[in-house]
Amino acid sequence: MSLFFPLLFLLLEPFSWEDYLRETSSIAASPTCFRQSRLPPSNDFKAGMKLEARDPRNSNSVCIATVMGMMGTRLRLRLDGSDNTNDFWRLVDSSDIQPIGTCERNGDMLQPPLGERP
Repeated sequence: MSLFFPLLFLLLEPFSWEDYLRETSSIAASPTCFRQSRLPPSNDFKAGMKLEARDPRNSNSVCIATVMGMMGTRLRLRLDGSDNTNDFWRLVDSSDIQPIGTCERNGDMLQPPLGERP
């Protein structure tokens, strides 16, 4: 008998979460931990739109960003003044993005684009 046969048998055996959790001494995350909406949000953004976004390299900074592309409910964003090597993705319902003017209304600091002076 080759080693291939037992491996094939393991692949055909149905996966059991209960067995896996017991074997790994793990606990499943409770459904109450998950906050995702049952229905995905609509994506009404268009390429070129401006918004305020948390800088992915410094979560304390909110910067001006441009929507560079979309994929489903995700946005490809670029901080104004940077290049495409720093593009990043956010979900349309992320708390890391907000409409323009939000920082000003809340008394928060909006970082100017790289190379611009406030």
